[in-house]
Amino acid sequence: MAHFYKQPLRNELYRKLNKDQSVNHFFQTKYVGQCMSVIADFHQFSEDKTHKGWEHWYRCTVGYKQLSYVTQRINLKHQYLDEDEVKQYVFYRVIGQTWNGYQREQLVMQELQDAFPNTEIIKTDFEKDHKYCIDAEIVKDGYIMLGIQIKPISYKMMSSVYQNKAKANHKEKNENYARMYAPYLYVYYDGDDIVDKEETINKINTIMHLNI
Repeated sequence: MAHFYKQPLRNELYRKLNKDQSVNHFFQTKYVGQCMSVIADFHQFSEDKTHKGWEHWYRCTVGYKQLSYVTQRINLKHQYLDEDEVKQYVFYRVIGQTWNGYQREQLVMQELQDAFPNTEIIKTDFEKDHKYCIDAEIVKDGYIMLGIQIKPISYKMMSSVYQNKAKANHKEKNENYARMYAPYLYVYYDGDDIVDKEETINKINTIMHLNI
């Protein structure tokens, strides 16, 4: 059974920090590394595919000093916060969410593969994912039929200025993908399940039929 990191803070505090642009500033790649690229390399090259193996890989490639630095900077801006809470929050945002997101992607891809056994559900490489915000592709007979962006259902509810700006940027990248490769579709998950799975599968069938 896949391991998932648990969100360590009170939900109210966690949501407040996530909406704070001065906090989100410190989760840019220049502070915490290109996490999706790092975890892609981890899955490709590491023999230890466990979450502990992931923690060790990040520590050796990016370094926990980066997380300590981010913790200190957030503490300086928000001195009312308990330092241990900030430390847990930073660890979860970087190590936990990167791992959880990758694991969820794999589970969703497997569900789609089971639903479409005559196709290949292929994880995009980091470069394509980063450029177009497409997590996987449905390929049939060597032809890309559809790009898939996999998101938690909470993504739909994100509405802060920072979050809306990020979503608009993702959408622009998605449209560039559609012009270059194939149509795309967002697939949402909630826990271990694809949201509205039957409807999602019907949409994929329709798009692929039109794309023949």
